[in-house]
Amino acid sequence: MNEKDLPYVHVLVFQCKHCNGPLLVPVVTEASNLEKVDGDTFDVECQCGWWKRLLGVEAARHWVAPWMAVPYAEHLRAVC
Repeated sequence: MNEKDLPYVHVLVFQCKHCNGPLLVPVVTEASNLEKVDGDTFDVECQCGWWKRLLGVEAARHWVAPWMAVPYAEHLRAVC
């Protein structure tokens, strides 16, 4: 499979406004650019009970990479 045909995974890291803990939000999309995901809204919820709907641009960090999902059974064969 050609890398340009793969979807992309975006990982956004928000910070809890109550306990300052990290809140990870993974997103799989056809878009590789940050602007599309930065404009989306996400419901983030912390283990401490705090939650809020935030824009992607409010994330403390944002990474993107091509994503090639490997079926779980194939992963097990590769490990064993």
